[in-house]
Amino acid sequence: MQSTQSTPRRSNPGFASRQRANRAIRPFVASLGSWNVKAAHLKARASSVYATEEERTLARLEGGALLAEIRHRQSDYLNAIKGEPPHDRLTDIAATFERLVDQLEQVSRIP
Repeated sequence: MQSTQSTPRRSNPGFASRQRANRAIRPFVASLGSWNVKAAHLKARASSVYATEEERTLARLEGGALLAEIRHRQSDYLNAIKGEPPHDRLTDIAATFERLVDQLEQVSRIP
């Protein structure tokens, strides 16, 4: 079967841009997944009517520690993508960091 493309796949600018974006985000993707799970558990524990006040306070404190870690890694991410050409993948990861920060800030404000 003959290819209809005149240029090889690897010389395609879109392919190269996607590969470059994937290399930039690779160190952060797995961490984001585990942080998302932790944040959801902390939010549930902090707002649970079945948890004791001590458990809710502990969940808020753990949420604060996780928030600090995520903000630090968000800073690392922003430094890692500095100078990279714009790409949807890079924007998606930045938005994921923002959502996690927002979620954990809510956890710290749960009464």
